[in-house]
Amino acid sequence: MTQPLHELYPHYHKDVSHLDSIDIYRIFDLWEVTDPCAQHAIKKLIAAGKRGAKDDTQDFKEARDTLNRKLQMLEEDRNKGV
Repeated sequence: MTQPLHELYPHYHKDVSHLDSIDIYRIFDLWEVTDPCAQHAIKKLIAAGKRGAKDDTQDFKEARDTLNRKLQMLEEDRNKGV
């Protein structure tokens, strides 16, 4: 018998049966996403082109730019004291 996906990959599944609905902020809380760059990029990606002012292409570019900046910050921190 095949195991259910939530048993095979428990780190990708959260029990939300106690909630009527969830929003992006609840998702961040459930997955302990605390980095502001990650939060910003995830918000752009999860609703690309659906937030009103910008199309999906622009949202994807801005998410990429945010992630690139985070990578720069990680590199800066690694090189501290060099």
